Amino acid sequence: MHRFHRPASAVIVAIVLLFGFLAGCRKSTPPSPPPVQLTGKILSIFAIDVGQGDSLLIVTPEKKAILIDAGLNKAGERVVAFLKEKGISQLDLVVASHPHADHIGGMRDVLNAIPVKNFLDSGQEHPTATYTKMLETVKERVGKLTVAKAGQKFNLDNGIVLSVLGPRQPWLTNVSGSEINANSVILRLEYGKFSMIFTGDSEDETEARLIEDGANLKSTVLKVAHHGSRYASKDNFLRRVQPEAALISCGADNDYGHPTQPTLDRLRAMNVKVYRTDLEGDLTVTSNGDQYLITESHAASTDIWTGRKSKGSDDSGSGDSYNNTPAGKRAKRAVLGR
Repeated sequence: MHRFHRPASAVIVAIVLLFGFLAGCRKSTPPSPPPVQLTGKILSIFAIDVGQGDSLLIVTPEKKAILIDAGLNKAGERVVAFLKEKGISQLDLVVASHPHADHIGGMRDVLNAIPVKNFLDSGQEHPTATYTKMLETVKERVGKLTVAKAGQKFNLDNGIVLSVLGPRQPWLTNVSGSEINANSVILRLEYGKFSMIFTGDSEDETEARLIEDGANLKSTVLKVAHHGSRYASKDNFLRRVQPEAALISCGADNDYGHPTQPTLDRLRAMNVKVYRTDLEGDLTVTSNGDQYLITESHAASTDIWTGRKSKGSDDSGSGDSYNNTPAGKRAKRAVLGR
């Protein structure tokens, strides 16, 4: 459904006027205009509701399909079912933004169910069972793996370009949260006047490096980093991106306090429209290269601008003690034969 507010009826207006003191603490929101009907060649982007994790699907007008991440292991079947529901019989590109399980856990199910032409990985060392098994499946089902590097471009169709903005060497280290997160694959999609940036679980240091590198960050829509955690989406970065809308992928039952209130407050201060999978289910962005629409599966179950409370869990990431260790390097060489 489109997010918009229906004007109040005359009766409700009369009641509110009569008992104005009861409404004094509420802020009224003007009704949104009716949604625009898009025509022409349509690009679609789906933020799949996989709970606490990420999975995004891009489908071009000529039906090329790109999957970015696949949620936790338990989300694999859900992602496969979603792809089949959308008529996806082949994935032209699959991207693993980084090796954490809430982004790659469901990847083996996808690889085993749907043919994949190309696979893009951050190239980090992370010898967990989940990551190692994913790499083994990539070798078996795809045959090759490409390591993402800033400057790479994928020309899709109708002038649609997917650019890799990060990571780059040397790896970011000694970061505020997680090194694995900080070296996520960062992508920017451009179609005419429309653009969208995909940030993985990037962190403060990632954002600072992108700004330092002079990367083209300005984007119509932002996929908010790290499920809206405290480690990213800082003011300087948001000012460079200048998003009109932002998608947050997180789980309704997450223990991390995602999205955090400060992150939501920063987005609100910039008048960014926010959409959340935890409150609104699957999210769909469509564009004809000029205009765009964002629709939700259902109305928000509570206030969009209210963050979640942490239940004490550390949201910095997991497994960083294994990052770039000799064991990690041996594991990856064994899987990829290098």
